[in-house]
Amino acid sequence: PAPDRRLAEDFRKGGQQVLGVFDSIPEQPLLGIYMRYRRETLGITQEETAKRMFVSLSLYRKLESGERMLTAERLSDWCAVMDAPSWMLEKMVSLTMPKIVKVARGVWPPVLRREDLDHLQALPYPAFYHRFPEYEVLAANSAATAAFPWLAPAPEGSERPVNVIEQMMTVSEARESLVNWDTVAHRLLFTLRVLAPGVVAPERLTQIIRTCRTNPEFERMWNTPMDEDLYTDSLMLVRDPEAGELRHFTMRAYNAYHPQDCSYQLFVLTPRTPGTATVDPFALA
Repeated sequence: PAPDRRLAEDFRKGGQQVLGVFDSIPEQPLLGIYMRYRRETLGITQEETAKRMFVSLSLYRKLESGERMLTAERLSDWCAVMDAPSWMLEKMVSLTMPKIVKVARGVWPPVLRREDLDHLQALPYPAFYHRFPEYEVLAANSAATAAFPWLAPAPEGSERPVNVIEQMMTVSEARESLVNWDTVAHRLLFTLRVLAPGVVAPERLTQIIRTCRTNPEFERMWNTPMDEDLYTDSLMLVRDPEAGELRHFTMRAYNAYHPQDCSYQLFVLTPRTPGTATVDPFALA
């Protein structure tokens, strides 16, 4: 195949192969900002980071400031130092190559196109537009608001959006309806802890964490790592509050490739055949 086509095929196979294709990652100011915030959040100095990465302090400062390009190998080393698992490298690359993988960023209130809202409403199953990685609810279709009224978008004119993580941790209906609530909530907090610093506005990140801390389970989830199998498990078990029946869903998150200027992530739940293999230890607990 042609080089461009081969590159696209390699990318779809996963983040590790992406890093194998690209010998170095083009500098992007956002990556440096993320690196600094992540490091400062963990209370690690530039000197200590450089030492753990086996590079000079001068070189590390240039990597963090964007004066030098970050190679795939050094990005992997940085992830190890910063408690960011290597299997999340694909998401790290999204900070440096936004045209290939997009981190949904923006301001509140969002500007949603009519065509995107029509597309959302046309989906027959629960679907949302989220801002990632903080999981702000920007829009929801009728199936979503009917199934999860506690995740309905904030009314027009609200000072801030409804946030999935805040709702998961503070609304009783979330734990009552989601059978594997523990895994889903933990996954959301893990994503926030690893990817949000430097990407999400510090004041908004502080608000979300402060709100979630009211839940006694917060400290355990925030400080407990999550392995790859559990993180990528797509199962969501929902108990119908009226009928009492258990409904199995598969979770999917999509970034738009056409049109490419869509700055929000589509999150969809589709029916799943009961008994489909899963690694979630809380699935039937």
